Amino acid sequence: MTSLLALTLPIANPTWIFFVVLLIILLAPLLFERLHIPQLVGMILAGIAVGPHGLGLLTRDSSFELFGQVGLYYIMFTAGLSMDTSALKRNRFQVITFGLLSFLLPFVIGGLVAYKLMHYSLAASCLVACILSSHTLVAFPIVSRYGLTRYPGVTLAIVATMISLVLALLGLAGLSGSLQGEEGWSLWLWLLVKCALFVTGLFYVYPRLIRFFFRTFSDDVLQYIFVLVLVFLSAAVSQALGLEGVLGAFLAGLIFGRYIPEAVPLMRHIDFVGNALFIPYFLIGVGMLINLPQMFARPDSLLFILIFVVLALLTKALACLLAGRLFRLSYEVQTMMTGLTSGHAAGALAMVMVGMQLTLPSGEPLVSDELLNAVVMLILCSCLFSAFVTTHASKRIAKVGVSDEEKQGEEDKILVALRNPETMPNLVSLALMMRPHRSTAPLVGVKLVVDATDNERELNAARQLVKEAASVAASAGVNMKKVVRSGVNVITALTYTMKDFEASEILMGYHWQDGRMASSLGSQIGDLLLRVPRQVSIVHFTRAVNTLRCIHVIVPRDAELEVGFYRWLMHVSRLARQMDCRIMFYCTPTAWETIREFCGQHYKTIRMSYVRFDRFSDFPTLAATVHDDHLLVLVCAREGSFSWQTEFQKIPAIITRSFAHCSVMLIFPDQYGIEHPKSAFSTGFRPN
Repeated sequence: MTSLLALTLPIANPTWIFFVVLLIILLAPLLFERLHIPQLVGMILAGIAVGPHGLGLLTRDSSFELFGQVGLYYIMFTAGLSMDTSALKRNRFQVITFGLLSFLLPFVIGGLVAYKLMHYSLAASCLVACILSSHTLVAFPIVSRYGLTRYPGVTLAIVATMISLVLALLGLAGLSGSLQGEEGWSLWLWLLVKCALFVTGLFYVYPRLIRFFFRTFSDDVLQYIFVLVLVFLSAAVSQALGLEGVLGAFLAGLIFGRYIPEAVPLMRHIDFVGNALFIPYFLIGVGMLINLPQMFARPDSLLFILIFVVLALLTKALACLLAGRLFRLSYEVQTMMTGLTSGHAAGALAMVMVGMQLTLPSGEPLVSDELLNAVVMLILCSCLFSAFVTTHASKRIAKVGVSDEEKQGEEDKILVALRNPETMPNLVSLALMMRPHRSTAPLVGVKLVVDATDNERELNAARQLVKEAASVAASAGVNMKKVVRSGVNVITALTYTMKDFEASEILMGYHWQDGRMASSLGSQIGDLLLRVPRQVSIVHFTRAVNTLRCIHVIVPRDAELEVGFYRWLMHVSRLARQMDCRIMFYCTPTAWETIREFCGQHYKTIRMSYVRFDRFSDFPTLAATVHDDHLLVLVCAREGSFSWQTEFQKIPAIITRSFAHCSVMLIFPDQYGIEHPKSAFSTGFRPN
């Protein structure tokens, strides 16, 4: 009680500081949501209020330095992680052009204004130009909250951020070196060499480490810690090379984006921790830096601050306007780009702090406190502007919704037939990636036990397996219905479960038995296909699903005439988009035209190619093409359908002989109105 009464302001005790910060993170969004103020702005305003220049409740101790740096790296990491790399490659000219515009316009105009109108020295004008030309993605959490991280304007803004930041940092390094007497050309050459070596080494080493770790360890906590280790290692090395840590964090996110699909639990963990702690801590720390009373105490500096802030916002907006006119971008895209590229935060502050330590050849300091105050005010105004504009654009874009084809599957339920703990994580992850991103329909996880009425141990093991599967789905924010059923005939039990829960399809696994392919339901798979006309997908993974690098889809003749054609096409397209890998279709020219038209309209970002296959029976020739980190998808059919072929009966033997080294998925699409013959020979999976 005595220690509580002895508590004085500003609070310096680390425990109480952390408590107050958590209280702000908890209450500020509730308050500012009622005032219709974006949460990002609310955190900054809260930082101003409780900081040393406001009510003086908190001191800006080392925790704000630490968490602030972590929060900034986290924002840049998640930006790289969420980037649509396929759109980046496809629109590389637009991306590079906008990045250069976003850098050059503020740099040139800002430098000229500082030199001609404000009468700064040439070196000080270059510093001002570097500060104005860079920006920080402080509004990116807003985009992430609305689920628009892969929107075209967001991709352009993210890459423009890195281009402008890297060029501004190179300019600052060159300015610092020239004032310290280093030779110009050797300094620039050495900076470029370091940058090239760093990027090359990162893209060579990190993918190999990631694939090895994700293949070896499946625990979510270990994977999350591993991600953070590589992110901050990259940031530390980048900073040590004089390239700034945000560059390393962004590149690490760009590499990890290939191995962390947005639907898997690991992505959910990354978003949760960042939005719950690191990013709010960073924003509160930014607010605590702002000293409004000092700025208004000197009226003569207000004009300079006003010019500085307006210049920063206008030049960034002008770059977005020019890019929009040049590439005929919509109003929503331009607005989104303006909101994301107008924010300034720790990067600008770091640059001005470096500039204040530099001196001119005459011995005078390069800049005074006047520029520091202007940068602090720029941080406040640009963050407010960026948050409001990005929120406005996100709301407009979110109202447009998704395509009709995506909406078509939103209420579909995937029934996941579970077999054992080893295959469960991959099965659930696959179901999460195949379902529509905006779907609210739950998954159905079912474990079937053969006549285990009196076998309590087996029933308990089944309940535990279903519980663990539901936990994996919940980690990704998806509800899973938990079902354990016992019966003499598992096929009958599975069919009734599917009807009870109105499931739209079945996802199940198969295993290897005595060196041969065997269904997870043994020889009864043929009976299942006869009883269930809805889509049935049977998979076997030789490695973690998120480490696969390519999808090969074998499509039989006349598959485009089937009722279920577009359902399986949506599923494999979503897989390719989630895993950010190339998808290759082996089909007839007629089927390819249908596939290309559909994907071009609804899945524009996926990378796909086509190989002509007139005969389904030719697919064994792909054994040398399909590697162990590829996924082979065989689109099959039931007898009596348009695309049925006798070669389907040979599939189990061919897979056993030629494709045991790779992951395989067999898809039996929806087929309504077919009178199934009472024989299992039509499926290729024959009873004993």
